Amino acid sequence: MSIFHTVDCAVASICGAQNKSQLVSALGEGMAALGFQSFNLSCNKADVREFMTSPTLTSWTSEDLDAYHNEHWSARDPLLELSGQSGLRKLWTPDDWARDADTRAYAEYIDFSGIRSGVTASVGGATDTVSAITALSFSDVIVDPDVPHAVAILAQTALTRAAVLGVPSIGLPAMAQSLKELSGKQIEILKWASQGKSNRDIATIMGSSKRTIDYHMSEILRKLDVASRAQAIIIFSGQ
Repeated sequence: MSIFHTVDCAVASICGAQNKSQLVSALGEGMAALGFQSFNLSCNKADVREFMTSPTLTSWTSEDLDAYHNEHWSARDPLLELSGQSGLRKLWTPDDWARDADTRAYAEYIDFSGIRSGVTASVGGATDTVSAITALSFSDVIVDPDVPHAVAILAQTALTRAAVLGVPSIGLPAMAQSLKELSGKQIEILKWASQGKSNRDIATIMGSSKRTIDYHMSEILRKLDVASRAQAIIIFSGQ
């Protein structure tokens, strides 16, 4: 099974979540399919320290979060600085932090915790805020270069679904505002897509060619800055 088939299945599950608990579970299953056993996802945080102290969606327990805070790792965690970088897609192992004297203590901490590798990726959110995910693997070292992009897709889908479900403090991601950039025809295509119609079905309904519908769907994804049809539909459905 290819990694992006795995992503497609996970996106469908995330889009089907009906509450926050189901959403965390669906995102966790998607992360597990990519090789990660733990994740922390934060959206629209004013300070990078809130990424770990007050996550939006997480598999961490309150005890885990309290321990991190009480041991003052927020002042020594190099991932927090990275999480504020736009467009970040970083695949890392403890060895990456062990090479620098300033981060060696952090490398020892995560190695002692049993973490073999991880991904930290930024996702879309409000301007001048921090929105990112860190996923952790306690089993195999992740080496597939497509994995960071896959993690970002699932995280962005989860945040968009969370906004549609009304999870507090999120608001629709900034990309949702790009709906106004769509033409009337593209809005109509999304309407039919949200009803489960395939591109071929939509072409028949609208009296157009499938090639034309395929083109408009690719433009819809580009304008909304998303990677899948399902993501575009849940943004549209949230309006």
